[in-house]
Amino acid sequence: MKYPGRVCLYLLIFFLISGITACFKQIVETRETLPNIIWPKPPEVPRIRLVNSISRPEDMNIKDQGLTRFIRFLKGETDKSIVNPYGVITDRGGRLFVVDNFYRLVHVFDEDAGVYYTFPDDETSLTSPIGIAIDGKDTIYVTDSKEAVIKVFKAGGKKYSGEIGRGLLERPTGIAFNALTGELLVLDTQSSEIIRYDAGTYKVKGIIGKEGNTKGHFYKPTNISVTRAGKIVVSDSLNFRVQILSPEGEFLEAFGKAGDGPGYFSRPRGVASDSDGNIYVVDALFDNIQIFDDQGRLLMVFGSPGKGYGEFWLPSGIFIDSDDRIYISDSYNHRVQIFKYFKGDEFIK
Repeated sequence: MKYPGRVCLYLLIFFLISGITACFKQIVETRETLPNIIWPKPPEVPRIRLVNSISRPEDMNIKDQGLTRFIRFLKGETDKSIVNPYGVITDRGGRLFVVDNFYRLVHVFDEDAGVYYTFPDDETSLTSPIGIAIDGKDTIYVTDSKEAVIKVFKAGGKKYSGEIGRGLLERPTGIAFNALTGELLVLDTQSSEIIRYDAGTYKVKGIIGKEGNTKGHFYKPTNISVTRAGKIVVSDSLNFRVQILSPEGEFLEAFGKAGDGPGYFSRPRGVASDSDGNIYVVDALFDNIQIFDDQGRLLMVFGSPGKGYGEFWLPSGIFIDSDDRIYISDSYNHRVQIFKYFKGDEFIK
């Protein structure tokens, strides 16, 4: 034979690819079927249903072909299952972005395209990423609490664009984009303030609040979101309450206080709102999500402590998309659980 060494190499690659493909097929086939979990239980009308649990690309039907996986193996790349998720969001194209504080990167799951990747690369490292926001031009912002900056990315995270806030921010955590005002809102947990940035120029437009426990003041706030009407919702964590502000930052409502029962908070973290204006509050120590109306009246609670589906262990971030899908970072269970909010008779059994 003229090229015995090359033939042996090709055969070795073929068998390796075949083995990798077989292992991958086995992993996909052995994933258990999700149980039918709803809240509240009958005879009440169900409002919340579990629809998925994401720990790795395969959970969103994203499948590497054998050759692709083999090439990644040769390059030293491995799949990074979610370890310690916090910030979570989807973009207009339906891609899911999950900030992983353990790996210090962002996982991107594009189910429609069948693509999974992470960012940033080693040259644009994150030290302690927490929150994530996406503006109207699909620019991505990630807060780095330890480095005290906001890292800016474009092209779905594949292109690093710069940073915001160095020298001004002390410990940025929660972040949100307000389409109504064109502002990027950044929570600084250390200074207990909200910094308002113009999303076009990145210039500071103003500061909302300061440390305190009176209306419009905060004590170590952690998370922030914006309703469809442009209202600002803040998890005022060590005041054990949630505050609602106008789009311009004026105080409107506050609800909650320290306690161990429904309607009270222990460690409020992520906040979000659905298409009806209901406010969802993640409590990291209760291991549940409480839902309030826009006046702060408790509507229902879902979730409980544990490792099973529909259970949580130190949950943190939450995001609700335009279709009322609810994404919750179940931090110590190393996953993002996805639920759906249903309105009355639209629930499908």
